[in-house]
Amino acid sequence: MDVVYAKDTAQIPTVECGLVLVRAGEHWPASDPVVKAAPTLFSPDPRFGLRYSAVPEPEPLEQATAAPGERRTVRRG
Repeated sequence: MDVVYAKDTAQIPTVECGLVLVRAGEHWPASDPVVKAAPTLFSPDPRFGLRYSAVPEPEPLEQATAAPGERRTVRRG
């Protein structure tokens, strides 16, 4: 089962249940109708499901270009 984590607290309107309160950090099945109704509120990143006293550092982004002095090999067909 795929799980996603709420990034923020919000009330999500649904056809079946009316308003559903989603709290930041809660984990939900990715296939749940609430998740499908508000996909931008959820993330598969498990850091959103953790409690912490200091904000964790973001995951490093992939560097798209070479750093000064760095040489990258490219194969072109």
